[in-house]
Amino acid sequence: MFKFEEYSFFNPSPNFREMVLLQIISKDSNVSQEILAKNAGIAPSMVNRYLKEFEEKKYINKVGKTRRSMQYKLTEDGIKRLQFLIVSYTSEVSKMYAETKISFDGVLYQIKNKSLKNIYLYGAGVVGGILLKVLNSENIEIKGFIDESPLKIGEKLYNIKIFSPESMKNKNYDAIIIASFRHYEEILKKAKNFGLKNIQIFKIDNEGKVSLKEA
Repeated sequence: MFKFEEYSFFNPSPNFREMVLLQIISKDSNVSQEILAKNAGIAPSMVNRYLKEFEEKKYINKVGKTRRSMQYKLTEDGIKRLQFLIVSYTSEVSKMYAETKISFDGVLYQIKNKSLKNIYLYGAGVVGGILLKVLNSENIEIKGFIDESPLKIGEKLYNIKIFSPESMKNKNYDAIIIASFRHYEEILKKAKNFGLKNIQIFKIDNEGKVSLKEA
């Protein structure tokens, strides 16, 4: 399920919330309004408004006399509406991902041009996760993440193991990419203090295109 607290740049639209609510109802006709509200990131009163609208548009049928016994059954029109919303959502997400990938074209070119094979990402966070997905889509394998947090070391992010900076002294690698824009200077300083080599940092031009620069 979509976790709203993980995203600071995207405010879910009415269409997105409608899709989330219909999706939940399609999986559990006995779901409560409280659960619907929590998963859609809205107040229970807003859920009630959506449900009334769904009923008016014949997307759902309500079954039950009391709120506790109430069931929400998705109709054929409701199923078609949900399918349309899912396809529209997937299309927009794919477009956004494609545009993000274009921004990292410079990074992809440099990695391939320098024949970098054994790559680690320093920073097991949001940027690291995005970069991992972009590189994996181009069949560029990431050997692991590096992070200083004791809570992260030894764990996995997207099925990729997270190592401590100290453990990297005994590993062979072609490059360590600092997966951060805002805190790269601080991370770079720490990485050098740990004796790490072949460190790459992000460089962004005025058009938002990202490339790598050797630190």
